[in-house]
Amino acid sequence: MMKKWLAPLVAFALVASALTAFSVAAAPDRAEAASGADFDAGNIISDKNFYDAQSMSLDSIQSFLNQQVPTCRATSGPTCLKNYSMDTTTRQDSGQRCGTYPGGPGQSAARIIYNVSQVCGISPKALLVLLEKEQGIVTSSAPTAYMYRSATGFGCPDTAACDAQYYGFFNQVYGAALQFKRYAATPTSWSYQAGRTNNVFYHPNAACGTKPVYIQNQATASLYIYTPYTPNAAALNNMYGTGDSCSAYGNRNFFRLYTDWFGSTTGGTNPYGYVDAATAGFQQVAISGWAVDPDSTGAIRVDFYIDGQGVTSATADIDYPHLAPTLGASNTRHGFSKVITGVAPGAHSICAIAINVMAGGNTLLECRSFTVASGAPFGYIDQVSASPATIAVRGWAIDPDVVDPVTVRLSIDGREVVTARADVDKPSLPAVYPGWGSKHAFTLTATGIAPGAHSVCTTITNVGSGQDTRLGCSTVQIPSGSPQIYLDQASSTSPGVITLRGWALDPDTVDPVRVHVYLDGVLTTKLTADVEKASLATAFPGYGARHAFTASLTGVASGTRQVCVYAINQGPGENAGGCVNVVGPQGPPALYLDEVRATDLGQVLVRGWSVDPDTVDPVRVHVYVDGMLNTKFSADLAKESLSTAFPGYGAGHAFSTTLAGVGPGTHQICFYAINVGDGANTVACSSVRAVSGAPAILLDEASSPAVGTARLRGWTIDPDSVEALRVHVYVDGILTTKVTADVAKPSLATTYPPYGANHQFDVSVAGLRVGTHELCAFAINVGPGENRAACATVTVR
Repeated sequence: MMKKWLAPLVAFALVASALTAFSVAAAPDRAEAASGADFDAGNIISDKNFYDAQSMSLDSIQSFLNQQVPTCRATSGPTCLKNYSMDTTTRQDSGQRCGTYPGGPGQSAARIIYNVSQVCGISPKALLVLLEKEQGIVTSSAPTAYMYRSATGFGCPDTAACDAQYYGFFNQVYGAALQFKRYAATPTSWSYQAGRTNNVFYHPNAACGTKPVYIQNQATASLYIYTPYTPNAAALNNMYGTGDSCSAYGNRNFFRLYTDWFGSTTGGTNPYGYVDAATAGFQQVAISGWAVDPDSTGAIRVDFYIDGQGVTSATADIDYPHLAPTLGASNTRHGFSKVITGVAPGAHSICAIAINVMAGGNTLLECRSFTVASGAPFGYIDQVSASPATIAVRGWAIDPDVVDPVTVRLSIDGREVVTARADVDKPSLPAVYPGWGSKHAFTLTATGIAPGAHSVCTTITNVGSGQDTRLGCSTVQIPSGSPQIYLDQASSTSPGVITLRGWALDPDTVDPVRVHVYLDGVLTTKLTADVEKASLATAFPGYGARHAFTASLTGVASGTRQVCVYAINQGPGENAGGCVNVVGPQGPPALYLDEVRATDLGQVLVRGWSVDPDTVDPVRVHVYVDGMLNTKFSADLAKESLSTAFPGYGAGHAFSTTLAGVGPGTHQICFYAINVGDGANTVACSSVRAVSGAPAILLDEASSPAVGTARLRGWTIDPDSVEALRVHVYVDGILTTKVTADVAKPSLATTYPPYGANHQFDVSVAGLRVGTHELCAFAINVGPGENRAACATVTVR
């Protein structure tokens, strides 16, 4: 079991009695004989039964204990559980998963079990079964000290000794209950989880295998975390005895004991549920919620009563995903929804009753009051907006006596100016006001309104009983005056370019306004603010969204530039605008080395990139090896990520080249990005060790130029030295001669500059018999590495 709960994500904890078939006396007078066929590995006990703290009173717990042991035979050891008592301390759970335990002197075992169940919300029945499953202490007429010391097996894994800090009856009962609350509070932190298929071991011996179990609820998941094994067929076939070597019994015994003592672990209880809403509408009420009977996973019936009279019923078979954490992801079709029509206007009460199946009785879920409206119409003004010479009002209106659209009137300064039918679709209305449909929205628009303040009132015309309803009045200002202008962006992200973004709006017109842009006091461009910007239509109702602008000023000199932007006024008012200073990108170049590594004799591969903020052109790069200039090049290769990282500069700023003439040993290689404009050169250095190891050797010729003579010609270089190497020549495996590879071969100086040309050897071996011979030239290694050979077969004439 997960008594060692400090590592919840990694270890399957083990139960002290998980492997014990059951060593205590059988329970007297079973409430129901347990059968292995009834054991559901995915639903060992329902959440309702496991967490039902009110399932037993203090007196009923004590009575139950008395019944289990009519005669206590304890003499020298501890007394039986029915007579046991101890002093307890007040305890507060720091994680607030259990309430405060009220400690006190001489508390009985029944009192401890009851108090823990109340403060932690765990069924007393579950705690009694746990005590019996772990130690057999409930039915023992002569319990041992060990039974009390580790009563619930908390802190006692199968694979280690019990933890002394959890010793004692009170500690054990409280600790186990708190642990079950921890499991429920953090369900995804443990190895076994409800609402998914879990591979549950049959036994600590992994060779016994696992069983895929869809765990349906948290209570079952918690039992598996506490005792991480499921019974195999052998254990279930002999429900009151032992199985085989791969049998574990902890969770089987929990199921068996609960069934023996209290009946079904998942059934035998009344249905339960909840009424989510009861909403009145047009001569109707809509009621919804969920209902479950613990005795069945099937949908149950829900009956509805209005004012005490049964009117209709519904089947709770609608998918209700919120039930997944408690009932399992495959057992969520328990929702109900019903619209009851023909309800007369006035105040009413509606009650929902869940109809029981199997054992138990019907459950009154809840009664709700509601009122079916009649009389004056009602509605809401969603928005009042003003634009040049125009006032618009949007909202919705319903008359409770009819489902048809009603008439809405708009008055300005006490004079009715426009009417409209509230027949525009508003999809959200049916959910709030069922029965009337969605076509009850309206828009009232009045034009030709003079600038200034106006009183605007909206009225709904009544139909049937009641009277007209004044939705509301407000003072509305028809705008006029100078335009507004705002710069969202004024920046230079690439050399010679300034980017402008913003918007401009004149209150006297809905048309786009003209915008003039000045650079350092000189008019540079004229444009129209007619680009769409959706937020403007919301911020300025009636004006629309096409009032934004963008502009790019090119050919701008580097440094700080003043940019002024003006919105050109229309009607009353004057031009509006302002100025900002924009600093173009400048400074030293950026330089980054992606790769610097030796690749061959005298060669180093270098890759990287460089960008100078003062220019979009490629940067010149100078490379120095050990302080000596080696090469120069332009960083002009394409690297697509650069165009994203440096907008406006393009991708052509990377470099990749091979440096030649790098001799043996470790070298300091420095790269200088040559600055353009403001700033200084940028340097980046890297320490590189040249290629090291065994020498290279190659045969250019293997021939027989004269009778009894063989010739070998080739070259060899050791990467660790520029000196000529020694070469040993073997004929048919016998050392024949030794030479130094110091003959000039001009091409070597070109290919391997630091090593020079003098690395060739030319050897003739005389006195050989006619026939085929194997000749091998061994280059003698210098420094790291080993000798290397080049061999050839020569036919001597």
